[in-house]
Amino acid sequence: MKSELYDHEPLEQDILQRYGDSSEDIMEESKKKMEQWTRKDEIESQAQVDRVNIQLKGAIEAGLAPSSPEVQQIIHRHFKSIGRLYKPTAEVYRSLGELYVSHLDFKNIFDSYHPNLAEYLRDGMKIFAKEQL
Repeated sequence: MKSELYDHEPLEQDILQRYGDSSEDIMEESKKKMEQWTRKDEIESQAQVDRVNIQLKGAIEAGLAPSSPEVQQIIHRHFKSIGRLYKPTAEVYRSLGELYVSHLDFKNIFDSYHPNLAEYLRDGMKIFAKEQL
């Protein structure tokens, strides 16, 4: 099933340019899993991402550090949501966090929740990758 929520092609090309052919296997794994998804699965996945972003926005507003146990629990839920598509290594998960900050499409999505969310999530992902992966 082709995703109706996103046009993945431009992002895939950008990822290949940034990270090389090693990222191609991850994208293929992700595509194969998503082909099995129903429309309901896509909507539930997006809702899960939305909940994580809203919770992280709340954590920023509460003044919690990305390293706090509460934030790391939210980051763990983010990691699990990514795991529905592929199993990221620590390096891949850290790189994904960097992509969230450096890629304008991702940055704009996160900025719609909170202007510091992309950087906050990236920082939390780095900590999670170092301590948990």
